[in-house]
Amino acid sequence: MSTMNALATLASDAPAADTITPGVLGFIAIAGIGLALYFLMKSMRKRLAAIQVEPDAPAESRADARSPGRAASTESPDSEPGPTAPSA
Repeated sequence: MSTMNALATLASDAPAADTITPGVLGFIAIAGIGLALYFLMKSMRKRLAAIQVEPDAPAESRADARSPGRAASTESPDSEPGPTAPSA
C-alpha cells in the first residue's frame, strides 16, 4: 500500500505541502523589475539620442594638430621649464 501512496503522490499535479513556490509576490517582484528596466532603457535611449557628435575632421588637419604634441613628447624631460630652487 505504501507503494501505491508513493505513486499517487508522484502522479499528482499539485505541489507537495512542503514545496515552496514564489507565488504571487515573486511574480509581482519580477514584473516590477521588468517594468523598471523597460523605463530605464527608454530613458537611456532618449539621452543617447540627444548627444551631439561633431563630424570627423579631414585627415590632414588631424595630422597637423598632432604634430606639436609629437614634437613636445620627443623633447627630453630636462629641457622642460619648471620651478627652480632659489639660490642662496
